Amino acid sequence: MVNTEGKSTVLLADDHPLFRAGVRQVIESSSTHELVAEVGDGEAAVEQILHLQPDFALLDLSMPFLNGFEVLQKFQGKQQNTRFLIISMYADHSYAERARDLGAVGYVAKEDAISEMVRALDASEEAFFMSQSVGARGIAQVVLVDADQDRIYTLSIAERRVLLEVSLGKTSKEIAKDLGVSPRTVDAHRRNCAEKLAISGRNKLLEFAIKNREKLG
Repeated sequence: MVNTEGKSTVLLADDHPLFRAGVRQVIESSSTHELVAEVGDGEAAVEQILHLQPDFALLDLSMPFLNGFEVLQKFQGKQQNTRFLIISMYADHSYAERARDLGAVGYVAKEDAISEMVRALDASEEAFFMSQSVGARGIAQVVLVDADQDRIYTLSIAERRVLLEVSLGKTSKEIAKDLGVSPRTVDAHRRNCAEKLAISGRNKLLEFAIKNREKLG
């Protein structure tokens, strides 16, 4: 969807209003792009992408309901003209590789967003774009994602939050209180984590969580 002034249209999905305000200011100052919608979670992003069909969708990696990767998966194999860029606080090359595998045209670290967002949009037709902080950590290298990291990608944001709490040795009741959900919901997330991670046996989920605590944060 190109606007009447010939600018490309952009949808921004991020659950942090202050960050959205900063990106909005950058895009509004551009002569080639226009922000047409802002949303605060992944489900709203999917709905508005289908409704507006923007030229670009900027997706925060960590959002409520659906994370950026899960939104990408919703559009895999579908005929649509929207190009996707992942925005993340993690300047991690392996995450960028995952975004590219799922069909994104770029990956921008949040620390680079203000200075590089427009360049990322402009360069999206040339090659997969990685912002400076990400590229500096291995753009010329082949980075292999370890098996645990690859399995963690299958978890939802809520499941990763629960697993991070598990890594701290907390009980389901303690986790439920911290996250504002019921113990039954926590137990359901724990079962889903064990199933997705192919983990069985007493304390094995705790061992996995402790081992991979930094990857869950």
